[in-house]
Amino acid sequence: MRKLRSTASTAGRNMAGARALWRATGFKEEDFKKPIIAIANSFTQFVPGHVHLHEVGQKVKKIIDESGGVGVEFNTIAIDDGIAMGHDGMLYSLPSRDLIADSVEYMVNAHVADALICISNCDKITPGMLMAAMRLNIPTIFVSGGPMEAGGKNRNLDLVDAMVAAADDSVSDEEVAQMEQDACPTCGSCSGMFTANSMNCLNEALGMALPGNGTIVATHQNRWSLFEKAAKRIVQMAKEYYFEGNESVLPRSIATREAFENAMALDIAMGGSTNTVLHILAIAHEAQVPFTMKDIDAISRRVPTLCKVAPSSHYHVEDVHRAGGIHAILEELAKKNIIHTNVKTVSGLTLKEQIKKESVTRGKNPDAENFYKSAPGGKRTTKAFSQNAKYKELDLDRT
Repeated sequence: MRKLRSTASTAGRNMAGARALWRATGFKEEDFKKPIIAIANSFTQFVPGHVHLHEVGQKVKKIIDESGGVGVEFNTIAIDDGIAMGHDGMLYSLPSRDLIADSVEYMVNAHVADALICISNCDKITPGMLMAAMRLNIPTIFVSGGPMEAGGKNRNLDLVDAMVAAADDSVSDEEVAQMEQDACPTCGSCSGMFTANSMNCLNEALGMALPGNGTIVATHQNRWSLFEKAAKRIVQMAKEYYFEGNESVLPRSIATREAFENAMALDIAMGGSTNTVLHILAIAHEAQVPFTMKDIDAISRRVPTLCKVAPSSHYHVEDVHRAGGIHAILEELAKKNIIHTNVKTVSGLTLKEQIKKESVTRGKNPDAENFYKSAPGGKRTTKAFSQNAKYKELDLDRT
């Protein structure tokens, strides 16, 4: 059993002043014996991917408190790359990632929090928080605000469609205005496989977020369920680490070299943003994992692209979710042993166990997989009606 980190500011006569300040924030006597869970939120009214996160932060705190922890929320900055694009504002976007990493690290370490839940979403916020999580190496879980719904009445649209149309002289002002109004219909990160959604999807492969983190739309009730699951799970993780000595819940135990290879393999398979390369390398550096451009090059040469999502097509992240989500893609990669499935995840399961649990291609009854196999053992059927509907075992000699 480990001593809670937070006892540095909550235990002993010499911390009477600190406890007085904690009490002023709402702490009760019994709270000083519970794990303090820092809630790194990123609510802002500047960014559609973050406008709904104030309510989310309060919900997460409530669930943490009800689950046996003490949730303490703070906010980081969040820059919208789309709004900052095309003028000097873009100079501030990438540097903000490192400011976010520093601010999360500073807040958590200065107040000696025991664990961390990161509520991120858009472009530089998720990478910055991941960098901080690797530095801190305390129990941490991520849950994003979710992607927005695709826009358009007759066809799916997104931000890039509006930008491309505006640059095309053959498109009328009226058409551009209509696309502008339709492209971003809800809160959430932009609906295509851009940097924000790519990083939130990669977080599932990295093992730092629960299934659905990257693909459940911001407006769906299942996104609220995901917030609840993440809030409950971080309290469990804190208790496992401090009270049971389980180090497998720590970020650096989860985000291993194999996990980074999985994340990059997913990025290539799902046709994710190339900006992820920049971020994955920085996160791996903070995790003290040797992972380089040479490794990424090797992965890119052996991993196939399995899906085309906007801006490469008119399918959006919501369509990826309907098709089974990120774990459906991971399952296909696992079938060919392209990814490492024995890595740990924040769910407490290995990736292999999690893929099986989330699978949309297999039922709970393993016998069901033997139904309607037209070519057992990989043998092609050459005689009509020679195959049975179900085999108890594969007839390898049947042709």
